[in-house]
Amino acid sequence: MAITSYNQTPYEIQRAAALFMGFLDAAGDGCHVLVVAASANGDSLGMAVPFHSKGETTDLDPDDALEAMKILTLAASVGGGAVMRTNFADETSRVRGWKLVEFYAKPLNAAEIFNAYCMDARTGEVIAPELGVEYVAAPRLRV
Repeated sequence: MAITSYNQTPYEIQRAAALFMGFLDAAGDGCHVLVVAASANGDSLGMAVPFHSKGETTDLDPDDALEAMKILTLAASVGGGAVMRTNFADETSRVRGWKLVEFYAKPLNAAEIFNAYCMDARTGEVIAPELGVEYVAAPRLRV
């Protein structure tokens, strides 16, 4: 069975919007990419949203934000996750992630996000970490 869209309740839409804003607030200043993904029955659906934050200002494509919230709604109901990568001027990155369950974003610790990035999902074999990437614990979202 493929992942498809479904009719979203007002609560689900409101909760997904709150989660999305929580991710943006957790980002802090810098250039970021938020990836949201839903997975069920062996299928997955995901999207990357690049954005820039400085102080109280966040610059992102509103169409990307709406599409990401649709996937976020689906991910939060059927299962999925979110990963945020922050890119720095010195060509290093910081990666953190959350598991999405029942419209709650469970922060992953540094070891969990490292394992998610550095393990082949099909074989279970370890993959070398990317050069210049720091895998850090995700903060709890304020929603």
